[in-house]
Amino acid sequence: FSFPAAARRKQKWSVDPRNSAWSNDDSKFGQKMLEKMGWSKGKGLGAQEQGNPEHIRVKVKNDVLGLGATINHEDNWIAHQDDFNQLLAELNNCHGQGET
Repeated sequence: FSFPAAARRKQKWSVDPRNSAWSNDDSKFGQKMLEKMGWSKGKGLGAQEQGNPEHIRVKVKNDVLGLGATINHEDNWIAHQDDFNQLLAELNNCHGQGET
């Protein structure tokens, strides 16, 4: 008995699971360039420093859904089923067949 290829997925575990070591490193090229232009750590970007002072958080996506997709089968099916039943009832009334 063998499992399909999709069932055997290797997971990569890093030393830094939250991926925050790079944000704490003060020797990065981008940070040095920003500091030369007047930015300092903890401030947002922009003329009035209105930008987000935090870096973008990384989240692991370990599924086969598209970006932003959620699994919500039951609610969608019920809503579509109600619409379909209403359409059938209107067609029956329109063509004089009445209730079945």
